[in-house]
Amino acid sequence: MTTHPTPIALAHVVLRTTPAKYSQMVSFYTALLSATPIYQNETMTFLRYDHEHHRLAIVQTPSIEPAPEGSLVAGLDHIAFTFASLPELARTYISLKSTPQQPILPVWCVNHGPTTSMYYRDPNGTRVELQVDNFDTAEEADAYMRSEAFKRNPIGVDFEPEEWAATVFRAADQDGEEGMEKIKMRAEMGERMVLPEYA
Repeated sequence: MTTHPTPIALAHVVLRTTPAKYSQMVSFYTALLSATPIYQNETMTFLRYDHEHHRLAIVQTPSIEPAPEGSLVAGLDHIAFTFASLPELARTYISLKSTPQQPILPVWCVNHGPTTSMYYRDPNGTRVELQVDNFDTAEEADAYMRSEAFKRNPIGVDFEPEEWAATVFRAADQDGEEGMEKIKMRAEMGERMVLPEYA
């Protein structure tokens, strides 16, 4: 057991890309996160969406090799960003799919139990998770992740985003926070141990 202090936050993520994908990556993450480029030149962009001076940086390197299309490689699997509420996540889904130049659509929508999550794929092929915490406290989330239900199915239960968003907006209008709590509760479907191929 180590005795040194723990970090107080995850400060930022830097993604490396090819020159050909650089502008696509910048456009994708600027739209996905409603971010603002704080500094940008022909080789690097620093994006900010909250109090941190940059949460994400995108760097292009001429010598980098793109991953083969559809390949699985060791390394980073995905990055996750948390939203404050289900209506915020639903509004983000609607906004992204309505992007005029090129709609940004999720590749996987799932209630993991601890989170309600929508996964996207960036131009490099890296998955990006937009999520909402389903429990109010870390203790409640821990208890769920130690439960028999989570042990049987640590992957989660998929949902269809259009229907889900409509349900969220309806509940927000009619039932307020009580309606959100019902939507956050994961339905149980039995054992599920394998991630879907598209995820």
